[in-house]
Amino acid sequence: MWRLGHKAIRGAALLGAALALASPAAAAPLERLVWAGAPYAPMAIREGPLRLRGYVDRMVAEVLQPGLPQYRHETLDASPMRLDRELQGPEQAVCSPAFSRTPSRMQRYAFTEAIFRFLPTGVVLRKTDARAPVTAGERATLSLRELLVRKVQMGLVGYRAHGPAVDALLSDHVAQVRRFILGTSNQSVLAMLARSHALDAVLVYEFELSYFNSLHPELGRTLGWWPLTELSDTQLSYIACSNNPAGRRAAAAIDALLTQPGVRERIQALYEEWLNADSQQQLRALRGRMGARYWQE
Repeated sequence: MWRLGHKAIRGAALLGAALALASPAAAAPLERLVWAGAPYAPMAIREGPLRLRGYVDRMVAEVLQPGLPQYRHETLDASPMRLDRELQGPEQAVCSPAFSRTPSRMQRYAFTEAIFRFLPTGVVLRKTDARAPVTAGERATLSLRELLVRKVQMGLVGYRAHGPAVDALLSDHVAQVRRFILGTSNQSVLAMLARSHALDAVLVYEFELSYFNSLHPELGRTLGWWPLTELSDTQLSYIACSNNPAGRRAAAAIDALLTQPGVRERIQALYEEWLNADSQQQLRALRGRMGARYWQE
């Protein structure tokens, strides 16, 4: 066996240190970026054959992470309350896709530019409910104001921002509102409604009911989804990042990525894969009319 003397060992160590300093692997470690969010399916799917195939899952894995190689990426499933704490941390870069902006959120978080345009939530009722429309042809709309006046007990998912008019109505009727904040609450609240457990109506996206129906057809077929008259316009979705230096750097890096050709189009397409044909056509037509303004306020 070869034995090295003290001088040889010291020389080898110095040489190794010099090579390490010169090696790209010894460059400064990549900055850590945590992608956090509540696992509401089908935005984020955590079980079954479509695990990790939700549209937010794919936006992060297929577009955002590959497009930001300067970061060491991690993912975190979090309840809405924990997510808020993570986004208000003093040091770590934490970002959460598919956020709506509100005045209070804009004070707490650092937001990117818009990443996709989406269709708003609607209301789900049991089809046997006397308040459910029975129409042929073009789908009817329902007024949230009128439903609340008629004393419906409304289930909400987490702390979603639905839009100023709807959020104001819900704030005015807090005794009729129940918020569900568990990670699977969008599916659980639909099951409760179908089983007539303490709820008369639920506010969710149409594709959430479609996904629920695919998992629980015997329950899903008893429910119907209707647009709200108070939410006729499409809305923009953003990425919220922690409002600290690291989070603001991450938001700026994401904005730079969004300027690259095809990035927003790819993110938009991943969302639209979950929509029905009529909804896809509605957004395509709007995109054709708006052009580059499609992802602007």
